[in-house]
Amino acid sequence: MINIGLLAYGETAQYALKSLLRKFKVDWIIIPPKNSNNLPKPLPVKILANKTDIKVIRTNTEEDILKAIKETRPSVVVISSYNKILSHKILTLSKFINVHHGNLPRYKGRANINWAIINGRKKIGLIIHEAISKLDSGNIYAQYSIPITKKDTVKTVYDKFNRIIEKKLATVVQKVIKGYKGQPQKGISTYCCGRLPEDGYIDWSWTSQRIYNFIRALTKPYPGAFTYLDDKKIIIWEAEIPGKPRVYEGRIPGRISMIHKDYGVEVLTGDSSIIIKNINFKGKDINASKLIKLVKKTLGINLVLLYEQIVSLKKLIKTP
Repeated sequence: MINIGLLAYGETAQYALKSLLRKFKVDWIIIPPKNSNNLPKPLPVKILANKTDIKVIRTNTEEDILKAIKETRPSVVVISSYNKILSHKILTLSKFINVHHGNLPRYKGRANINWAIINGRKKIGLIIHEAISKLDSGNIYAQYSIPITKKDTVKTVYDKFNRIIEKKLATVVQKVIKGYKGQPQKGISTYCCGRLPEDGYIDWSWTSQRIYNFIRALTKPYPGAFTYLDDKKIIIWEAEIPGKPRVYEGRIPGRISMIHKDYGVEVLTGDSSIIIKNINFKGKDINASKLIKLVKKTLGINLVLLYEQIVSLKKLIKTP
């Protein structure tokens, strides 16, 4: 059988491996070291690799990647949800095929599914393309359009991706091995920057739609969109835009306006309101109405209180 190498550990990794195993011998899979941040435990693709006797190499170093490729000389190396940019030196050793989330040449870079949901897009591309030194710029071997509905979250969009990857990836790789060169990308390149957990802070002056998109784009398995109640952090996993919200002539974004017992808590936004439902508080997932029982509270960072605390701290420091 034709031998393959795989660099993958994220949301699509195990489905890429399942697909490749149907047509190829996978010599190894490279995943990050055990001490890497934000790795799910257990790592699903590692479990599958162990079950199928595939060598698992835990590294982030260029030297180890070069060694694995030079020792096994794979016909193709597939990249699927692998958070490291490969050097030109590595990319010259074999044919590299990347699984990308985005409508290339638009949506190059990272966190593309998250950004597509945040930006209210109705669809996103799944692209299988040649990996070259210039980021996400190689010829396109296959492309699929994935719909994003108003109810989708980052997880459900990934589920759609994974079904296609498991079904189609190996066939596309086989086509490339047989000589298919793909098609050059056409159009203007756009990029998405990577996201960090602290980027999930909710600005309640945004519109209800943007906040709703923001929450569903960052929900599990990601760290989540968050806010503060007094000085306590709340992660919001699920929200809903009310069908017939009250119309306010005057509003304070972030102010709790209604408590819906055992259902959620309604919060004023920049243009209307939104119901926050399932949240995480102090490490425990609960309904928001179990934590917030009174109106007149305001979510978010209170700049007035923050300023007063800074002034008090300065006075305290100056006191002999």
